[in-house]
Amino acid sequence: MSPAPPIYATGITTRQAGLALAVLLLTYMMSYIDRTALGVLQEPIKHELGLSDWQLGLLSGPVFAILYSTMSLPVARLAEHHSRSRIIAACLFFWSLMTLLCGLAQTYAHLLIARVGVSIGEAGGNPASHSLIADLFPPERRGRALAIYTFGVPVGAFLGAALAGWLAHLWGWRAAFLVLGPLGFVLVGLVLLLIPHVPRGRFDPTPLDTRPPGTLTVLRLLAGNAAFRQFAAGASLVVLVGYGVAAFLPSFLIRAHGLEIGQVGLIAGLVNGAAAGIGTLFGGFAADRYGRRDVRTYGWIPAAMMLAATPCFVLGFATGGLLPATILLMAGTACIYTYIAPTFAQVHAMVDARMRATAASVLFLIINLVGLGFGPPLIGLVSDRVSAAAFDGDPRQGFAVACHEPAAALATACQAASATGIRAGMVAISLILLWSAIHLYLAGRRLARTG
Repeated sequence: MSPAPPIYATGITTRQAGLALAVLLLTYMMSYIDRTALGVLQEPIKHELGLSDWQLGLLSGPVFAILYSTMSLPVARLAEHHSRSRIIAACLFFWSLMTLLCGLAQTYAHLLIARVGVSIGEAGGNPASHSLIADLFPPERRGRALAIYTFGVPVGAFLGAALAGWLAHLWGWRAAFLVLGPLGFVLVGLVLLLIPHVPRGRFDPTPLDTRPPGTLTVLRLLAGNAAFRQFAAGASLVVLVGYGVAAFLPSFLIRAHGLEIGQVGLIAGLVNGAAAGIGTLFGGFAADRYGRRDVRTYGWIPAAMMLAATPCFVLGFATGGLLPATILLMAGTACIYTYIAPTFAQVHAMVDARMRATAASVLFLIINLVGLGFGPPLIGLVSDRVSAAAFDGDPRQGFAVACHEPAAALATACQAASATGIRAGMVAISLILLWSAIHLYLAGRRLARTG
């Protein structure tokens, strides 16, 4: 007779915890498939709808970030009181439906509204998932569990880029949204069936209060924690670079290296998917391993990785060769993704079980308002300005007018100017990683004082 599977705490076996984590991983992966598709498809969208890089940046940035960030807090409060798996399932259904509607958009306004819907749906998935993971796994395994969960980001980014590029190559950009959106509907049933009821605070040393603390109580606790402030600042700047680069990487590859959209999806998938996955897992496992001896490494490992990422990105965007650019950008992306698991593992350790969904949503609110809100528009603004200055065509029309639908005589000048602009935007934003490294280093020092 085989022994019963081990349990972490009463009622939940390690097998059940692992299966639930796998479902949460798939859910997070689906959110990034839907989110990443827009970046790959924005060049054909730009030409069909007549958009500027600034408008594309708004669509990928503030339009998504504001509601994604602000809606996560009220949904997190629901997750403190009600079934977390049902909240995740409802959010998954809604954002998948909105992704499908992106493919039916006829104007910029239609697409904007659909993206707002995607952001509202995706807002609720992360805080509830983080709260579940903190109750599924003990503290010494939490960094690894969060790294595995966050592995959905690079896997989803890879699949979203590769599938969107392939589908757009075959049938156009609208077909990509119409195919990818409904895939999420299948996952709704898995969420409801395979995630068990998980008692809150299973691994907390003190009895759990039956009433969750108020939002202001959680905010005051986090605001008064110096390590949290530094982690939030550092992570926000990393996300600013990461989301900005991810949003415009397909455009960079098309303009600077002359690739077709099908090729772009594969390379963007390798950079934002495979490389990001390596960095995500390394960050979580390394922080858990070395953090047992020195808790400061939860901040110092990501800080060192940001310093390494900066020259990789700058050289990757500046070089003219596709192969060295791809290798350098993959290395830089792997480095920046190391921040995720250590940062969230420490935030979970700062609060008790009835605060974790709210604490996670507060951190998401901060990093996404800064990162998503400013990253893509900043690149778009620099790109538009530098492209206009570099345009070697009819000065009476200017870059924006002459290159909207360029005549054959202007095609080369427009291509050269747009390539120069996108390179400048990508290089400029990459330098912000040096700033983020300072905050992550200071976060490690603050942990030593509070831990």
